[in-house]
Amino acid sequence: MEIKLLVRSMYNEENLKKLKIIVNEYMKKAYMLDEFVNRSLKSMRWEGIGILMVLDASFTSVGLNYFNTVIPAVMKFKEKFYDTNEIRSFNDIINYDIEKLKSVWKNERSWRAAIGISRVFSNYPGNNDREKIRNWAFSNNIDNFKKEDLSRVNGVGIVTYQYLRIMGGIDTLMPDKIVIKVVNDMLSGSGIILKSSYKNYINYIKETEAIFRSININPVRITWMSWLIDSEARKILSGKFNSVLYLI
Repeated sequence: MEIKLLVRSMYNEENLKKLKIIVNEYMKKAYMLDEFVNRSLKSMRWEGIGILMVLDASFTSVGLNYFNTVIPAVMKFKEKFYDTNEIRSFNDIINYDIEKLKSVWKNERSWRAAIGISRVFSNYPGNNDREKIRNWAFSNNIDNFKKEDLSRVNGVGIVTYQYLRIMGGIDTLMPDKIVIKVVNDMLSGSGIILKSSYKNYINYIKETEAIFRSININPVRITWMSWLIDSEARKILSGKFNSVLYLI
């Protein structure tokens, strides 16, 4: 309630009402939005397999197309290494030969990021990797990003950090270029002017999350909605990836 009162004291009430209408219209276009959001909050992306969630984040950080490039690579890893019991956990990948891993994804930076992330997560308590990701996510927050071990992993910036927090079950915003564009378009359409710049990611995340929560919209829904209404995502989700939608 305090957040709502604070936001309403900073922004025009009519603009906030207009924003909610705009958000609701956008959400009508987001295919399977509830399923993707719920899966994230329960840390059940990739069937709750921790190493696959980490690879998803590490491969995505390179900036290549998610649906055409990242998903096939994670699936290939799953078939070649996970399903064959070669790599089943964070501990398994930490000391694994990167050259062998390149058979499914050639970018070495991604593998070093994945190994670094896995090393950090392996130190958290849990009966399995899914629990370790969740324990990491719920014991850290965005204000601690620069002080946290994960921020020292080469290749992990605030965007990847936020993506991992989402997969760890946190209701938050991932400020990649797609999400920022959609958020800024919605705010502009409602007449709301942010106090912070999107170039300062942490302040941008905190301010936009406060705004969306003030109108009873979960930030993670904004994140997924932005991805799902992207033209490339809509085209692909309706076609060749129908068979793996339950995984991602």
